[in-house]
Amino acid sequence: MKSALLAVLLSFPCLLLAEKAGETNVPPDPFGDLESIATAPDYNRKVDRSRGSFTLDAEEGQYTAGSHFGNWFWTLNVERWGNYYVGLIYDSSRPKLGVQVKVGTDSILKGYAPRTHALKTNDPMILGTAYIAKPGEYPVAMLTGDQSNVPAFQVKGIHFSPAPESEPHGQSIDGTIVLEAKSATTYSENMRYEPKDEKQCLGFWTNKEDWAEWVFDVSAPGTFDMTIYYGCGGGNEGSKVAILINDQEKSLTVEDTGGFQSWKKLSLGEVTLSAAGKNKIAIIPETKAAKAVFDVQKIVLTPEG
Repeated sequence: MKSALLAVLLSFPCLLLAEKAGETNVPPDPFGDLESIATAPDYNRKVDRSRGSFTLDAEEGQYTAGSHFGNWFWTLNVERWGNYYVGLIYDSSRPKLGVQVKVGTDSILKGYAPRTHALKTNDPMILGTAYIAKPGEYPVAMLTGDQSNVPAFQVKGIHFSPAPESEPHGQSIDGTIVLEAKSATTYSENMRYEPKDEKQCLGFWTNKEDWAEWVFDVSAPGTFDMTIYYGCGGGNEGSKVAILINDQEKSLTVEDTGGFQSWKKLSLGEVTLSAAGKNKIAIIPETKAAKAVFDVQKIVLTPEG
């Protein structure tokens, strides 16, 4: 006991000297020199990412219990054809449960639904994508690995939201970024990607509230010349359109190009992508002059110099 007290007393001068010198015996923070990672800023205006989404509620479906499974069935009535994310909305106290959803006759999506908790955000668990080829009615069936209409596992519904036809290409070795129409997410009730060979564009833009967005990766940030390729048939010119690039904004007034698939190359000027990683570009109509706004083939960002 006496030796321990003596050791403490002998250490006081060292502690006083360290305090006088502005030092401390606390080890340095090993993460103190880490710099924050820059991320691309968000748009300066609000956008509606719920547009074009819909849910098949559990109350609208038919449920049949089995000894080791649960069966659900809905009838899906779709007006806008295209690609959709398919997500499960549910509550579960089980570690995980196998789920299989079949949309129409072709799309079969499988996954495991983990346990949920009270602080969850209610975001659907995305199982994959399903392509709806044309408007009409489609059967939607779900099979779970156990009963799914009991307190331990309750299905709330199947959620559908617009999905791009393909992922955007990454930035090329020369720095160019090409955003094709098929890699855009169409938050819309009517506008969608048109896959025919002579089109391959965003078309049916007959509703001013419909809009499109590209989310893409940038590996080499910098300043770019921005070009849009669009078409507009005679008598439909005059619509005003905003182009959002992260927190920047461009605008254009649509001109008659000689046809909706007669592409006009229009330079929108310089834009700066200051952060690597995820960046965003959106096309948002401000006005619709006639029957349709325009068709969009692609957006190209070319690095200056």
